[in-house]
Amino acid sequence: GKAVLMFIIGKESIENGMNIVGSHIDSPRLDVKANPLYEDTDGIAKLKTHYYGGVKKYQYGTIPLAIHGVVFNKDGEKIEVNIGDDEKDPVFCVTDLLIHLSKDQMAKPTREALTGEQMNLVLGNIPVNEEDKEAVKKNILKLIKDKYNFEEEDFKVAELEVVPATKARELGLDRSMVLAYGHDDRICAYTSLQAILEVENPTKTALCIFAD
Repeated sequence: GKAVLMFIIGKESIENGMNIVGSHIDSPRLDVKANPLYEDTDGIAKLKTHYYGGVKKYQYGTIPLAIHGVVFNKDGEKIEVNIGDDEKDPVFCVTDLLIHLSKDQMAKPTREALTGEQMNLVLGNIPVNEEDKEAVKKNILKLIKDKYNFEEEDFKVAELEVVPATKARELGLDRSMVLAYGHDDRICAYTSLQAILEVENPTKTALCIFAD
């Protein structure tokens, strides 16, 4: 479900070639790893992630983040996950240092201020039982099971992506621009879509590819 191919069949045989335009519809993001859930030494449950695409990692520190994707549980049920975009949803974040603790961090090059290994997602810090080992992690797993009906091992067959939890907004007093996550990719896909929709009765077959 991550690619679309749109054809307008031409008068000539495809053997004579096609006119092809390709646009990518994926955006920089954080991908949740296959065995992601853990509880750190401070009693905070987190998800391990790996950054995908041209991510400026320092931009992801402390901003509200949403989780999107699909999980298949042991019964083969496909579960769609979308947490963080609705105003009633909780959001998530990658933590950063407080300003008065970040003297060394501020002296580093931008690419080292927040490393890939530090970009783990905060899920919660309430324990299911104070005496249990990894009690916070167990509570998160209980919440996941109750609401989404999947378990820890099902992360292995999940495809979950973490993106900024922000809506597209008009930018500027004259509202002349759009400020949105991933907008640079979407505008390219939009122009390609408009182009293929305007093609009528071409000599050569026209093909527009939208791919991840």
